Amino acid sequence: MASITFPIIKKKVSIGAVILMALAALGVFAAFFRWIDGFSQVSNLSDSRPWGLWISFDLLVGVPISAGAFILAATVHIFHIEKYKPILRPALLTGFLGYLLVIIALLVDLGQPQRIWHMLIYRNLHSPLFEVGMCVMTYTAVLFLEFSPPVLEKLGWTGLLQAVKKISIPVVILGVTLSTMHQSSLGSLFLIVPFKMHPLWYTPLLPLLFLVSAIAVGFGMVIFECTLSHQVMGGEVRKDIFQGLAKGMLATLSVLLAVKLGDLIYAGELGLLLDGSLQSKLFILENLVGIILPIAILLVPKLRRSVRWIFRAGMLTLIGLILYRLNIGLVSMAGAPYLPSWMELSVTVGLFSAGILVFGLALKHLPLEEGECAHGD
Repeated sequence: MASITFPIIKKKVSIGAVILMALAALGVFAAFFRWIDGFSQVSNLSDSRPWGLWISFDLLVGVPISAGAFILAATVHIFHIEKYKPILRPALLTGFLGYLLVIIALLVDLGQPQRIWHMLIYRNLHSPLFEVGMCVMTYTAVLFLEFSPPVLEKLGWTGLLQAVKKISIPVVILGVTLSTMHQSSLGSLFLIVPFKMHPLWYTPLLPLLFLVSAIAVGFGMVIFECTLSHQVMGGEVRKDIFQGLAKGMLATLSVLLAVKLGDLIYAGELGLLLDGSLQSKLFILENLVGIILPIAILLVPKLRRSVRWIFRAGMLTLIGLILYRLNIGLVSMAGAPYLPSWMELSVTVGLFSAGILVFGLALKHLPLEEGECAHGD
């Protein structure tokens, strides 16, 4: 990869890292501009479109792509399937960074971000959003504890490291419980708008669909981050790990497809798929890319044994989840025409650029690999 040398610090930085730093800086600028001058100067949000890109992507996508953390934590620590231990720490890092980025995005999106702590004292116990807020806050603290061992190892704080390890099982159980609760509660948020949401997406099963789709993309994200770790750190990815993740992803995607198709048939809305509207086309696209194609790949024994094809199936699942959540937040909802402003895009792109930078730095400077991670074919 091409690189440049800064004459003062005398360290080579890749062109990709420079671009990511520039995008992150632009995002910081847009966020501060929003905090100073308010929404009207930065976003195209309106009373009929109060939830735009920041909620549809930063929250609805940022939370499920972190699901690999609770899936692997439960697999390794609760079910004691040790072969996945080498990829647990990168998954926990992704989860922790994902939730931090979600919190920062919420601070940009909230009208009065300095009052975010008010939910602790002005509690609405009947609100799914209250449950989501409390679970996200608590689960971020849990992820901090789960990810702390490599940091403590790097610092040499063995006493604190042993204390954290002693409470690891109850912490993991708490994390799994919290994660499954708010993954489904994100879907519950949309149950209050049955007449504003397009029938292709609206269903009483939204909490279940949000949970199952999060688990599916959790497998896909772990496949992606394991491959990224291999590219940064070198070494080999174990094929048996990838094949195990592929089996989990195939099973979850199959359940997701069955639930979606069964719900459309039961509701008598299958004909909406062929009405030629923009909504029907995008609904078909999200399910073709994110569910049908990955299932087709993983049903072929030869492809299911190939690391490259498993990676492609994982990427399709990830892209499909992004399309699904963007369709939920932007396409399915009735309201005034909406396109995000360049500053809205800058905040979102900047946040994820910062996340990639931090992930790369952690891979290089923290002991994240407890074993070999990949072997291509």
